[in-house]
Amino acid sequence: MSTKEIAYSMIDNLDEEQLNALVVILRGMMKETPPKEKKSAASLCGIFHDVANPDLIPLEKTAWEQAAVEKHIRFLEEMKREDS
Repeated sequence: MSTKEIAYSMIDNLDEEQLNALVVILRGMMKETPPKEKKSAASLCGIFHDVANPDLIPLEKTAWEQAAVEKHIRFLEEMKREDS
């Protein structure tokens, strides 16, 4: 049995007053943990640029659009085959 399952089974047996006390304790524990630092997309760009293949970088600008077009073309071809 996982720790989460054990906790759930214990919580099921608590009355309302005990549940309220548990919520207060859990909220206190969550406030003690420092918030995670959020990274912007711009800061991640440098990380990925260091490991990127320089020859492929120009192709990345239209990669998503090309993949979307190819996916929809395949979908339309499959629909056309099903209709035949």
